[in-house]
Amino acid sequence: MKTISIFLALINSLLAGLLITFLISSTDFQLSAPWWSVARILIALSVIMIGLLTLVDSMIDVSPGLTGLGSVVLVAIGAGTVVWTFQRAQITGDIEYYMIIYGGSLFVQGIALLFGTSQNLGKTSVA
Repeated sequence: MKTISIFLALINSLLAGLLITFLISSTDFQLSAPWWSVARILIALSVIMIGLLTLVDSMIDVSPGLTGLGSVVLVAIGAGTVVWTFQRAQITGDIEYYMIIYGGSLFVQGIALLFGTSQNLGKTSVA
């Protein structure tokens, strides 16, 4: 499960960086409310930070509480992204399938990170 989580951390972090780039360079950035733009940038930055935490956790031991919290946050962001995409599709009539796939990827990364963390808790090493 850790391998899946690391792979998805790389992909999701890169996509979050692209979303920040597209957000800043689009006209929607100037037209939307400032708090909404800041919220989207902070969510994308949190995805990148949790991705970095996942990569660091593969090299050295990170607190299981911090990793567990990151995985729960990813599950919440992923589910929220899918629900927000469906709600936006009902209002505008235009569904954005890439956001559903991205939200599902965040959800799966969070679940894989959580299961990978719980598998590591059972292992103890005597050095």
